[in-house]
Amino acid sequence: DAVLDDPALSDTNRPGGAFAARLGAVGRALGTRKLGATVTGVAPGKKAWPRHYHMTNDEMFVVLSGTGIFHHGECAYPLSTGDVAYGEAGTAIPFQIENTGTEDLRYLAISTLDPTDVFVYPDSGKIGFLAGSGPMRADQAGDRPRMIRFIKDDMKAGYWEGEL
Repeated sequence: DAVLDDPALSDTNRPGGAFAARLGAVGRALGTRKLGATVTGVAPGKKAWPRHYHMTNDEMFVVLSGTGIFHHGECAYPLSTGDVAYGEAGTAIPFQIENTGTEDLRYLAISTLDPTDVFVYPDSGKIGFLAGSGPMRADQAGDRPRMIRFIKDDMKAGYWEGEL
């Protein structure tokens, strides 16, 4: 809770609707460079993030308290305290954690921090691109340029389009 209560290390993801979470940057607090760790608190009936998958960065989740469901592809696995779930990069299998309980679902999200990643959101048809620092770690960019962009999946162009 100390990390969640520290404004320098915490954030909220409150876009509304089905998504709401409190985030505590444990990895940043510890000074990790290649491994991210975030304590995530999700309110009952909510999800922290849209269903997605990564091409480069793996994610693992350790349930600290509460109950929920780990949506993985077409499967749904119940989660409770002590359970561990894994979203492997490069598999094109989308995943998401949903709080189905009556109390906050708290989990530790652990991820690799490759500074270049592509993430796909199949439900909304978006693709995200990240370069310059690991996910959720703008602090690692230093004086290097950092880029994060989202585009719609149907925005296709040929390699030479607009170049000749």
